[in-house]
Amino acid sequence: MYIDTLNIASMVYIYPVLLLLSCSISGISCLLNKVDPTPPTTASSSNTLDSQFTHQLLLQEQQLRIELQKQITGIQSQIQANRQEVTFFVRLRNKITNHHQSTIIVFDDVHLNKGNAYDANIGTFTASVDGIYKFDLVLSSDVENGHGEMMHNGVRVLDVYADKHSRFYGRGSGAILVLMNKGDKMWIQNTDIGNTIINAGVETAFSGHLLFLA
Repeated sequence: MYIDTLNIASMVYIYPVLLLLSCSISGISCLLNKVDPTPPTTASSSNTLDSQFTHQLLLQEQQLRIELQKQITGIQSQIQANRQEVTFFVRLRNKITNHHQSTIIVFDDVHLNKGNAYDANIGTFTASVDGIYKFDLVLSSDVENGHGEMMHNGVRVLDVYADKHSRFYGRGSGAILVLMNKGDKMWIQNTDIGNTIINAGVETAFSGHLLFLA
């Protein structure tokens, strides 16, 4: 019988490749478990060729496994990060009177603290992940001096003025978007010396939350 050695030699290389492509990436282990690593042989095929070809397949399969694991790990990390919930909303229990300049205002009435990034003992928010954060501050005062500064790692990023005018309470508010790295700090501090009052309860509030990862 006439044997087309060229076609058979081509089958030697194409046959396992087609089987490899037919395996889904998620089930790539079937290459070793279900496929006979020995391709169709001819009289001219040698054991050396078979061994080299099988070794090449094993190396390719190993590389695919490594690449797949990297992709899976990356996706899992991204999913886990996207589940990160960071948000807080705090107020003052008691009115603050005659604070010293640059004293941190400790908002000790915690209504919401998802992720526990805000520390009510020292009045400081600490970023738990890199990302874009939004912060809001509302102040109310009975006197002319009712100012507050929002500080990012000791750098002033926002001023809020709540000076009293005539017979009405003073109220001021502000909001800001900040790119923060993990471990960065944010707090509110007093800016005045002398007769200062910051009202408590629903009149004053500090809040913030993670918008998205950076």
